[in-house]
Amino acid sequence: MKLSFTQRALVSTFKGVNRVVAWHRLPKWIGIINLLSFRYELRAKNLHDTYPSPEHQGDQKTCPFHDTKFYAIRNSDGKFNDIAQPLMGCSGMRLARNLPRDYTAPPDPADLMTPNPRLISEKLMKRTEFKPATIVNLLAAPWIQFMVHDWFGHFDSTENMEVPLPEGDDWSEPKMIIHKTLADTPLNEIDRKFPAYKNKNTHWWDGSQIYGSSEALTEVLRGKATDGKLYVEEGSADHYLPRDHRGIPISGFVDNWWTGLELLHTIFALEHNAICDELRDHFPDWTSDQIFDTARLVNCALMAKIHTVEWTPAILPHPALQIAMNANWWGLMGEKLHKVWGRIGKGEVMSGIPGSEVDHHGAPFALTEEFVSVYRLHTLLPDTISFYDIQTGKEKVNIGMKDLVFERARKPMESGLSYSDLFYSFGIAYPGAITIHNFPNFLRDITTPDGKHLDMATVDILKDRERGVPRYNTFRRLIHMKPADTFEELTGGNKELAKEISDIYEGDIEKVDLQIGMLSEPLPKGFGFSDTAFRIFILMASRRLKSDRFLSSDFKPEIYTKPGMDWVQNTTMKDILIRHFPELRSTLRSVKNAFHPLG
Repeated sequence: MKLSFTQRALVSTFKGVNRVVAWHRLPKWIGIINLLSFRYELRAKNLHDTYPSPEHQGDQKTCPFHDTKFYAIRNSDGKFNDIAQPLMGCSGMRLARNLPRDYTAPPDPADLMTPNPRLISEKLMKRTEFKPATIVNLLAAPWIQFMVHDWFGHFDSTENMEVPLPEGDDWSEPKMIIHKTLADTPLNEIDRKFPAYKNKNTHWWDGSQIYGSSEALTEVLRGKATDGKLYVEEGSADHYLPRDHRGIPISGFVDNWWTGLELLHTIFALEHNAICDELRDHFPDWTSDQIFDTARLVNCALMAKIHTVEWTPAILPHPALQIAMNANWWGLMGEKLHKVWGRIGKGEVMSGIPGSEVDHHGAPFALTEEFVSVYRLHTLLPDTISFYDIQTGKEKVNIGMKDLVFERARKPMESGLSYSDLFYSFGIAYPGAITIHNFPNFLRDITTPDGKHLDMATVDILKDRERGVPRYNTFRRLIHMKPADTFEELTGGNKELAKEISDIYEGDIEKVDLQIGMLSEPLPKGFGFSDTAFRIFILMASRRLKSDRFLSSDFKPEIYTKPGMDWVQNTTMKDILIRHFPELRSTLRSVKNAFHPLG
């Protein structure tokens, strides 16, 4: 993508400004323009396809429509979102890169294990005491995991890596074994030097964590339900997702299951079914498939909207971000004027991205390996959760996270708690802060249903290295940020932490891993995560909307129906919670944003 003269001038101007004043210290509206300059430069320089030629995105000859209905509805595997390039963004397509590929070579075996990732887990990431993030409630933690499960998932190789255990390590196994990531079959010499990896999910913001990333799985999830609905079981006062033989729900994507995901998968399955009822009232002659397909469009857009204008402003409550994120959806005119006047032209700045023209900004749409890296937010999870009775406000039980994962996700119900009690309990609790020395200990010693025994802090470090994600300083240079010259600069003057990191990395600031740098750097005022991670977010948050025709050019009544459009535009997360669990109405009365703390 080439920048216009005006865009180049804006980028150049703010590069000069930021040498003196960081963007987040500028007056609000100047800061917003500064963010716009970042996005222009990132769009121009930080979108890199991992396929050697456009032909790999398919065309209408190699991937013809088998049903013209996909002009107006989503395909579960992600095909046909881009009509001219029908394979773009579908499941099984490669993740792209935000950094030039010649910086993404996997390390040699010595560098892969240097410094020892288990030692980093023990000395730098291990939670020494719970540090809360008091700007949001605990529902913010499963929400982002719920989103991540829609966006990406790597395929595992049959080969493993052995992490050497540091002297005196108390790991209960004689070895620490971590599976390798399966690299895609090389298509040229570049792929051999700089491997690419396929996404097991669709790349689109299409609710694949609920609906699945294949048409076959979608049919299974609909099951014996009628009127376009997803199948749910009714038990006592609550609705439950059906379970498999392991006791884990049957849904679109169920890896890393726990109580928080149980809540969100359940409520958005119920929301889908509520949308179906609304559509049936307006279109009594529609088939079950017509209702399902339109309800899915509405539900997916609603989730994208909630993430854009509720979750993100909650965890990044900077004044410029409040306006910028709302502008992604509503435009700079804002929600109220948008609802009165509608769109002004086809551009995204004044009227928002939904309804604007599709633009891939010079590269086929795909999520990126660097996007995966900046969304490693395990520190949000606590080690225990207290559950309360919503009627009395009294604590009923405190449960460790190890007893809330996988098939044990419904354990709180054994104490007589309802879904309303659980949502209330999440609303008054805090997640962990996204910072150093705050990685939950239950994740540092967890066994998955398929028998893997993992330290997820070690995994986070190792996976970035294995997939060729550059280390912190190189990463910052490549996204046009100043690298840290010293460990004290990295930590914002925290000498004790600077020494800890320096000792692990033997005084070499260039070896500091991306995760450690992001967890250690000082945060802009009002930020829940690092400015480094935020730069990738600036680029990819708008791209996920702008490239998806169902969230840009085809976000219109002819596709969604007028009732469907109204449902998306007039519904908040708070509305969803109250719709399905009316007992929450009184506790939510005083909060505007459902991700804000209730207590």
